Parts: sequence; C-alpha cells; structure tokens
Amino acid sequence: FLSSDIMDTTCDAISHASSAILSLALKDVAFYGCFLLFLVYVRFAWKIHLQHEHEFGGKRVSRNSKDSPNSTYFDPPELHSWKSNQQKILKRSMLHPKNFGTCELLEDVKSVNHDNQSIRLRRLPSIKDKARVLDMDNIYISYFQMLWAFTFVGPFSYLLWKKGVSKLRLRVILNKLGLVRMKPVDYEALVGKLVLEQSQAIHYFATTKKDSKLGKIAGFFFADFPYIDQSGNMKVADLFAVDINLDTKKMVKCKLDDDHLNASEAMIILWYNTISAQHVKLHSFGNWGVNIDTNVKKTNPFLYTNSLVTVVYNYFGFTSFAGFMDEWKRQGLLSKDWDPQALVSTFSYGVREGVWQHSHIVDLAPHSRFVRFIIQARTIFLSEFKKYNDLFPDIHAEGLFVGTIMHSLDHALMDWNLEDPLWLDVDDPKYGKMAELGRIVKVGFVPEVGGYYFHRKWKGSGHPFYEAVYRKLVKIDKKFADAMDTCICR
Repeated sequence: FLSSDIMDTTCDAISHASSAILSLALKDVAFYGCFLLFLVYVRFAWKIHLQHEHEFGGKRVSRNSKDSPNSTYFDPPELHSWKSNQQKILKRSMLHPKNFGTCELLEDVKSVNHDNQSIRLRRLPSIKDKARVLDMDNIYISYFQMLWAFTFVGPFSYLLWKKGVSKLRLRVILNKLGLVRMKPVDYEALVGKLVLEQSQAIHYFATTKKDSKLGKIAGFFFADFPYIDQSGNMKVADLFAVDINLDTKKMVKCKLDDDHLNASEAMIILWYNTISAQHVKLHSFGNWGVNIDTNVKKTNPFLYTNSLVTVVYNYFGFTSFAGFMDEWKRQGLLSKDWDPQALVSTFSYGVREGVWQHSHIVDLAPHSRFVRFIIQARTIFLSEFKKYNDLFPDIHAEGLFVGTIMHSLDHALMDWNLEDPLWLDVDDPKYGKMAELGRIVKVGFVPEVGGYYFHRKWKGSGHPFYEAVYRKLVKIDKKFADAMDTCICR
C-alpha cells in the first residue's frame, strides 16, 4: 500500500496537471471560438460589400453634389399652397356629389385662403433655391459607414421585429382559440386620436361655424388618397374625409369616395396611411437634417453619428422593408397576394405628394396635445438653432426638426394610440389587407429599439444645443420631451 504522503503528492500532481490541461483547453476553446467569430464576421462584411456595390456604388451621390435630391445647394421643396390643396379637394368632392354635395365644411371654406396667414408656423427665410421634390432614400454612404450601420444598428432593428412578430403570431393563435382577447376599444375615440394626435393632423381642413347645428366638427380631408385593396394592389381614391367632434374628440362620420365607413374601417385606413404615405414625408424631410462628411465627425461627432443612423434607417425603411414580406406570408401574417411593390408604390406616392401649407393647424391647438406641443417646440427649436448654427454645417433647421422631434413623436404617439394590434381587423372584407401589414408594423417597427450603444435621446445628450432645447420643452410636456429622439432610429 502507498503511504498517505505519496497519495497526497500524487493527488496534488494530478490536480495540477488537470488544471493545466483544463486551462489550456479553455484557452484553445476561447481562441478557436474567437477565430470562428472572426471568420463569420469576415463573411458578413463581404456580403455587406456586395450589397453596397449593388445598391450604392455608382448609383448615389452625397448631399454635397448638386445632383443629389437632397443637395446642400437646395432647401427642401416649397410647401404646396393651401389654395391649391383646397381647390383639389373641392374638385374631387364634385366627383362624388352623393357623399359630399351637401358637406357644410366644404361650403364654408370655398372663399378662405390661409396661404398668407402669418403666425408662429411661418416659413424660414432662405436665399437658396428649392428642391423639386422630396426623396426618402438616395444619400450615398461609404462601405465602412454601411458596415458600421449593419453591425451596430441593423441587428437590433432586426431583433425588434423578430421578437414583435413572434409575439403577434402567438397572440393571434391564442385569440383564435379563445384563450386571449383583444383589449377593449372605443373605435370612434381611436380615430379621433389618429388624426388629432399624430402627424396626420396636417390634413385638417376646416371647422364648422359657431352656429352650426352639427356642433363643433373638424374635417380632415385627404385628396388623391392611396390605399391597398383586397387584391393586394394600390388604388387611389379621389377623396377620403373624416369628421371629428372636437368636444368629444370622437369620429362623427367617415367617407371614402361614394362609401360611408364605420369607425373600425376608418381606423384601418388611417393607420395604413400613417405607416405608409404620411410617415415617409417625415423621413424624407429628415434628409435635410443630416451631414455624414468626415470633417463633421471631428467637429460634431454627435451630429455625425445621428446623421449616419438617419440615412441608414431611411434605406432600411424604403429599400429593405418590402424584402421581409415573403417571410411574413410564410408565417401566415400576410395574405399570399399582398404585392410588396404596392407598398413601395404607396411610399413613393406619399413622398412625391409632398406637404401643403398648414398654418391654420393652430385651430387645433386647444384640442390636440400633439399640435400644441409641436407649435411651441418648433419656436423654441428655431430660436436655439440660431445660437448653435455654426455646429451644424449644411443642416437645414426644418429638416433637423422634422427628422428628430416630429418623427420620433409620430412613432411614440403611434405606439401609445394603438395599444393592441388586434384592434386592426384583418378579416375586414374591404380593408383587411392593410390591417395585416398594420399589425406587423405596430409590433415590429413602431416601438423603440433597444440595444444601441450610442446615445439617441434629447434628454441627457450632453450636447449644448440638444440640452438647451430639451430643458425648455420638458417644462411644457415631460412625456413628449422624454420621447424625442435625436435621429431617425426606428
């Protein structure tokens, strides 16, 4: 038998040897694991290179070029006059006399002209020419800028919609089994929110006179209105109109050409318009609020990072989004005949349509928290921007305002207003296709994206301009001020 000393010595030797072997094995595992990750990333980087060559190389120019739709040599396009929009609405209404022939709101504004109204929403003075049209996705980025974005931005956006869509599929299944119910909803009130408390408020046309028997009714009119029919194709209606009682903030009636719509149908159409033809205008204006030149990276790195994220997100939203639709069809969330090109066409239609003069929107300030905040925020923003203008070379103040404050609040309000995606009725015989996509966008593309390493909020930015604006706006409405992003990042 071996003595205890020999046994102890032997055990110690075996223990040390095992530890050394294990340590060596762990180092090998770590080394080969890191090497494998490196190879995976190299392959990923090569795929991004091919994508960059295909979609950016020789096909886009920077904002410094006069050939750019968002060139620094031009200001954003001129707003269409209120008069031109008024005349278009009146002409379209004449095509459907059964629904619009006796409309009190249309009669009241035939002689009104808001174009020369001088208020807080006045235009910015400029010596530059105006660009011809809006354009959402056209700015050139280098390969390494694209690689950075696909490394530090894209994955988190992708994970958000993957997670959101997975939860949606589960809820849909449980709802069909009767195990989960959608939240209670007042559709008339929800329609009121979608026009009063989102960027669709700019479609405000008129309010009934004080002595009107109808009460205090605000009309929101959308001429040449794009939507998706049940064949999955884009159609353009002559006129879409929603009447809201400003005392109750609820829908009174809704009309689409010759049809009367109930509140559920109106909500589907308004939600689809929000996520397609309307919201893309904000993205497009935001292109005048970016600068991704390398010299800006040194002088104002916060602006540079935010600008790059905005440019890439416009690319994600316009060029890449439709590519996911086949997967959603396989998952049963979209109908097989939903045409991705119809969605892109709706985007393009909304961008080309531009924006009309809407100074009379101040009428809604007493009735809309969003309108009231935006009017005050814009005044403060422009005042502070003048003080820090030297920090923002080739940045148009309106573009920066729309691409940051307006865009992020539109997202936040979409998220707050539509609490349950199941409110969108995918079984609606006329408008179910739009409801299908609307559900997906609500859960996967409207909420805030988590995981970014860079700061993207006005609150706590550490930048003198953003901090100065935030300090004033937080006193007006803390919830809105805290929701403001410094770039388009969702």
